[in-house]
Amino acid sequence: MNHPSPISNKLPVLDMFANEDEFRDYVAARLDLIEPGLRLLDTEYRITNLDGAGGRIDILARDELDHVVCVEIKRSDHSARATLNELSKYVTLLVARDRVPREMIRCVVVSTDWHELLLPLSYFAYSTGVDVTALHAVRDGEDISLLPITLKHLRFLPQLSPDMDLIWFDAKEPREHYVDFIRSRSPRLPFVRLALLLFKPKGILPEGRPPYPMFICVWRVPDGKYDQIETVIGKPIGGDFPYVAPGWEPEADAKNWLDDAPHAEYPEVANGWTHGTSEKLQSVQQNYEIERVERVGDWPKLEFIDDDASIVKAALAASPLGGSERANRYSYRATITPAVASSWGTAVDAFLEFIAFEPSWRDAAEKYLEAFAGTDLKVELHAFDKKHLVFAIHQAQAHAETMTGYFEIIVRKGETVIGGLFGEYTWDGNTRPTDPETVIDEIYGDVVRARLSIHSAVDNSRYEKANELHGFIPVINWLQEGTMYGGPPPYRNSLQEFVASNGDYSRGLSKVLESIGPLPTDPAG
Repeated sequence: MNHPSPISNKLPVLDMFANEDEFRDYVAARLDLIEPGLRLLDTEYRITNLDGAGGRIDILARDELDHVVCVEIKRSDHSARATLNELSKYVTLLVARDRVPREMIRCVVVSTDWHELLLPLSYFAYSTGVDVTALHAVRDGEDISLLPITLKHLRFLPQLSPDMDLIWFDAKEPREHYVDFIRSRSPRLPFVRLALLLFKPKGILPEGRPPYPMFICVWRVPDGKYDQIETVIGKPIGGDFPYVAPGWEPEADAKNWLDDAPHAEYPEVANGWTHGTSEKLQSVQQNYEIERVERVGDWPKLEFIDDDASIVKAALAASPLGGSERANRYSYRATITPAVASSWGTAVDAFLEFIAFEPSWRDAAEKYLEAFAGTDLKVELHAFDKKHLVFAIHQAQAHAETMTGYFEIIVRKGETVIGGLFGEYTWDGNTRPTDPETVIDEIYGDVVRARLSIHSAVDNSRYEKANELHGFIPVINWLQEGTMYGGPPPYRNSLQEFVASNGDYSRGLSKVLESIGPLPTDPAG
């Protein structure tokens, strides 16, 4: 006759734990039961809500691809509605308070019973669009197994405004003075969140380049705060039309009031100010490195999620997963997995849109990525859009590393590369233009329009005619089983080979472009 063990008579949760807290701590110490690579951030993570009830996330973690993972532990499913209320609150507060993009939030529910919880959790996953994992906790000898549960088949807003300020300072002291000024005004609008990105030189700067740039970023203002903004700034929101980023008027008006320093006291601000963009931030990083990030406004006192690297990544807007609305026009970069459907779909769609300027690349990439649906592979998506080939030719004469546009998809299983798809432009080896002024006129209309287009980070026009006139064609390569396959052998000529074979033309092109003023060759120029 078998007798129940004394432990089973005393411990109500799976015959192993006295309460839900013990069960939570067991899982927190063994996050690989949920998924390999999870990193614990905190248990009983308090998430406050100034406008109502907050709560505590049982387990807060990050996965290998930087998703914020909220784990809820349940000993039964009788509190199904309470569970979903908590999950909805956590997601809303992570978006509103911590400015985490919806696509970068994952919810994991671990429960010992799923009779009542499955249907409402499935609806929660469907309605919010957040990636949700359901795990059934069962005892397995002296251990616990977490078995996946299939949910039944049944866009939070972007968080970071694309309207940034870039200010160049010749010395540190006036920059620190300006930071203090912004902080002094912040208590009037305490719910407005700013990040001040302060840079310092990496080394010797090009001549005439100020040494201490500063970016000012602003996050979405919570609903219900517009009246307070208008009271403080003394005018209706939207009164400064036109705006750099339509739809972000409350954020722009609040930011502009917070950083509007009197010219008499802060003349260096007015002299060094310009609109900031993700492309300008990317260019600044060529010659500068981040010194520190100053947080102003309603940031959490204990910061687990928005570290300095995450804030800079969001401002770079190299993918839609950083929380920005306007994607970087130069670069795309994201690492994702098909196993997390929400971020996978968002990132892939944005990637295909980014490389759509070359239809053959987009079609090939879409077909290639479809093959990985449902797998747990790690996929890196990189792309670079150098839409001004004439500027690339100008740059390549001074910088051997200058590239034309490209994309690459790198697929890994663990840390091992198992495949890849690559697209690039290559010179046909035969086309040799001779008259740079005529070429510029045919592409842009005239040299003035060429210069304006090259300098603009928000120019939506395409200049694909330049590829045809210079003999650059798109090709595809792919990696399979360690072997690289690709386009026709005659078409493996780089931009540098074009410049070397067309030296007189390339120098003439630069001369035409500089006929109305100097045109630097470095990316940050």
